[in-house]
Amino acid sequence: MRPQDKFAPPGELSEASLMVSAGLAHRRADTRATLPAEPIGEILRRNAKQFGARPAVWVARGDAVASILSYGELLAQAENVARWLAARCQPGERVALWSRNSVESILLLYGSALAGTIYVPFNTSWADAEVAHALALARPAIVFAGLSNSGLDLAPRAQALSPCPVHRLEEINAIGRAQSEQDLPPVAQSDPFLIQFTSGTTGKAKGAVISHRAGLMGGWLRQHAEGVDENDIWLNAVPFHHVGGSCTIVLGALLAAASFTVIERYDRDQIVALMRVIRPTRMGGVPTMWLDILAADDLPPENGIKMVSLGGASVPAELVRRVHSQLGAKVSIGYGQSEFTAATATMRDDPPELHAETVGRPLPHIEMKIVDLVTNAVLRFGETGEICVRGPAMMDGYWDSPEATAATIDAQGFLHTGDLGAMDENGYVRINGRSREVIIRGGENIYPPEIEAALISHPAVALAAVVGVDHARLGQEPGAIVQLHPGAAVEAEALEAHVGGLLAKFKIPRHWRFVDAMPLTASGKIRKVELEGLFKQSS
Repeated sequence: MRPQDKFAPPGELSEASLMVSAGLAHRRADTRATLPAEPIGEILRRNAKQFGARPAVWVARGDAVASILSYGELLAQAENVARWLAARCQPGERVALWSRNSVESILLLYGSALAGTIYVPFNTSWADAEVAHALALARPAIVFAGLSNSGLDLAPRAQALSPCPVHRLEEINAIGRAQSEQDLPPVAQSDPFLIQFTSGTTGKAKGAVISHRAGLMGGWLRQHAEGVDENDIWLNAVPFHHVGGSCTIVLGALLAAASFTVIERYDRDQIVALMRVIRPTRMGGVPTMWLDILAADDLPPENGIKMVSLGGASVPAELVRRVHSQLGAKVSIGYGQSEFTAATATMRDDPPELHAETVGRPLPHIEMKIVDLVTNAVLRFGETGEICVRGPAMMDGYWDSPEATAATIDAQGFLHTGDLGAMDENGYVRINGRSREVIIRGGENIYPPEIEAALISHPAVALAAVVGVDHARLGQEPGAIVQLHPGAAVEAEALEAHVGGLLAKFKIPRHWRFVDAMPLTASGKIRKVELEGLFKQSS
């Protein structure tokens, strides 16, 4: 029986799971589904035993498939890497990786899980100071360094910064082929698997400790929402140093005994070409990637894509409509964090308006409530407050940061996400931005995603970001940063008129900047902290 066969369809959720009588935005966890009970390595071993010849990993080079690893081959090479690590590291020690996506990074991820060490991926776009901070915090025993997204060798920088041994990632190939008699330690599902650094869009990145269980839940929960099975092939350029890559894709495919494609970095033309070669059934990414992909002139008219998974930022309604019309695929919108690998998702058969306007409702075993930012009281349906969650997809805490952990996880075990949202009477959640990003104009709360969605609906606008701009009398006003489609032209006055037809007058941006390209994190999120400086420089 596949795991999804045990999943109760959303229509079967009981009224008891919602505090309907009180009208409060607090959804209890639906705990009827059976959760995976094994650590990551045991699931890989089971797949290799049952489906040894089945493809597990497709490795892309340019617009072709360079190699395919079966589940049997993946286990054999990962166990050799695990034995090499176990001979040099104790269980619980950290193994860091600084590299773009590669098959070697997958072998290291699984090898670390099998060895009982903790996998610590670094963001390839980090500056030296950010890498030094991560090294000082995680204190890895070994660092592997590969290539940056632009193809630069990161090993010299890693060697200059790291106090521990640094190995080139390409050494994993020889390690994976080597034979070793080193015993592997027992690993429990509750053991730490991953230190996931927060995206770093604001302040210094913290390291969320993700157990084997929480990592697997990131793949298992989304798998259930999307109806994944063993015949599916993922094609997704999300970086593996992000939970959307390491947990949702890599571990999601593992749980379904399906396969995924390793793409070194996001490249629109390569992805479009591989759609013809690999014939994926599932694709995904953040909205910035998909606005780019759908603008390609050579999208294959015939494809086998069943589902496009979107997340990582607010999803414009226009993007959902275009996926439906251009690819004929269904859409799943998901919500999670570095600290909580999967929290909500829209179901594949939800009506289009729910995909466009919400991030779905809490997944099985996830409890969620919306609370007042000041009093922490549970709010009523439709009221905006902080989203709080608890369940098996949650981090254990921040690595070596007890104060930050205590400030994020309360005494009842709820994780305070810092995201603002509202829940309706059916449990569907609308995201209204980050608590720190709320713009308060003359006492009115303004939520940037609403304005950004209105801007992106203009045909000339490719990307948009809205931030608060200081104002002597009103406190703040919304300022818009806009990236236009190539060859497009539009004036700020025209965009003000366009937004004015969709939003209240006080939400219309009065400060404008046009940029050739948005500053993005490696996972495709807009770095708003950099954009705020555009207005400060001119104030």
